[in-house]
Amino acid sequence: MNDNAPTPIDGNRPSRARVPLAVVGLAIACGLAGSSCTFVDESEWVLVERLGQVVRVLDQPVDRGLNWKLPWPIETVRPFDARTRIYDPPGGEMVTSDKKNITVDAYLCWRIATPDTAGDDDSNWSSRPLYRFFTALGNTETAQIRLSEHVLPALRTKLGETEFDQLVDVDSSQSGPEKIEAGRLVAIPQAVRDELSQLVHDRYGIALIDVRIKRLNFPQQNQVAVYERMKTERKKIAEQYRSDGLAENTKIKSQADLQYSQILANARREAELIRADADAESLSILNQAHRRDVEFYRFTRTLESYRRILNDRTTLVLSGSSELLKLLTQGVPATRSASSPPPAATPATSTSSQEDDR
Repeated sequence: MNDNAPTPIDGNRPSRARVPLAVVGLAIACGLAGSSCTFVDESEWVLVERLGQVVRVLDQPVDRGLNWKLPWPIETVRPFDARTRIYDPPGGEMVTSDKKNITVDAYLCWRIATPDTAGDDDSNWSSRPLYRFFTALGNTETAQIRLSEHVLPALRTKLGETEFDQLVDVDSSQSGPEKIEAGRLVAIPQAVRDELSQLVHDRYGIALIDVRIKRLNFPQQNQVAVYERMKTERKKIAEQYRSDGLAENTKIKSQADLQYSQILANARREAELIRADADAESLSILNQAHRRDVEFYRFTRTLESYRRILNDRTTLVLSGSSELLKLLTQGVPATRSASSPPPAATPATSTSSQEDDR
């Protein structure tokens, strides 16, 4: 067999060079199809640019999902975050109307405004907030810088019209940190927001949702003096509390003493009345008893007299006719007239003789 014989050509067999061209063509077709559509997420808005010029704004609810466009690089897309952002600009030193330096830290909430809430014309996409945001600012970082340039000076102006004591007003009639009124600290940022909302919307397409003061402090060099002044004011309030307490204490004690005196006087008067009634009743009962047995009454009175005047150191000198002596010498009389007066003690000379110690 001759190896140099020519190989016959099969006209029905495809050429191998055509296979890579088909694959390349398919890849190009897929790439063109992929670049001809864009997906708009619910948390973002999209600008469609054609050769560097904005031709479409996808910021409506119906624009969510898959959208068609010309293939890249004829048309390109720029996505923007549609969610609310919180921006915390660096704090700055400000001066109140009573010339007190304070350090204020504020934050603000913002997002790109929507046509339906802003009242823009949906038929003219060039008036959309997203388009104004892109043409005026371009990106989020620049937007936050512009917002701080508007918000901080406005906040500084409002604080410059307010005294420091009005920012944190402590009601001296109450106590406790829950009585600290922060009304001005809320009202001032709200006034700044109301003042700038329309401006930043019309100029930048931004919706300024909220402005708040999160921290209010004193500069480091002034903190010691301010704290000392606050201590002095707190001491004055404490002294006032103590003074009011002492005055109230004195008042209560005076009222209690007066009531005590009145109650005691009434009790003593009532006791005297009861005692007088009891004494009168006692004398009445005693007189009735004496009238029943006069001789026994005389006898008991004589014994009572003995008990009072006789002791170990008493020398008693009596008359021979003394009733006291008769009772000692003669004993109790057998009978005595009931009408006879009770025996009267004969004046006696009682001499107390001191016992000889020698």
